[in-house]
Amino acid sequence: MPEDDDFSDIELVDRLLRGVPGAFDLFYQRFERLIYHCIRTRADAADVDDIFQSFFERLMESDYRALQLWQRGSSLKIYLSKVIRNFVVDFGRKKHRRERRENPVGGLSDLEPHEPEGQEALVTALVLKQLRRRGLEAWAKLDGRDRLLVCYKFHRGLTNEAMAERLDLTSGALRTALSRAQGKLLASLKTLAPEYFPA
Repeated sequence: MPEDDDFSDIELVDRLLRGVPGAFDLFYQRFERLIYHCIRTRADAADVDDIFQSFFERLMESDYRALQLWQRGSSLKIYLSKVIRNFVVDFGRKKHRRERRENPVGGLSDLEPHEPEGQEALVTALVLKQLRRRGLEAWAKLDGRDRLLVCYKFHRGLTNEAMAERLDLTSGALRTALSRAQGKLLASLKTLAPEYFPA
């Protein structure tokens, strides 16, 4: 049996689509840099981390539909680049529509608090970027259902009732599962970024 790193892209995708444990982690490790780079070269810098997280969430929520459509034998890296390009364009359109709804012409956006300026803003941005990156790494280490729970709760903002319905869980089972998922995420984050969790 091959080592994890010896799987071809076809074998890896097939294992991922079959739900083989550990396949998502290997896919993430193998392609996270490529995906992040593709997003960074096509998107506004402020949106890169959001798009990166949203891409993996959409991939999971759609049962890896984009990977189901990949033509075996063609380059997976080239195919992923095209999928990401389309995803970035779609993300930008949705963001633009959302901004137009929230800030119509003549709105009060100029009355909103200003962001910090200069060195303070730079330090804040770098710290937030590093913490978000660690958060994504911690999220990727969770198993499939725990990732969905965290995604639904903190990124999508779904209610417990909506999550329970989507995952076919009772409210009590959902609370237990969500608590465990949050605990695992926090433990992983503490390991990856101990500087944010002083003893």
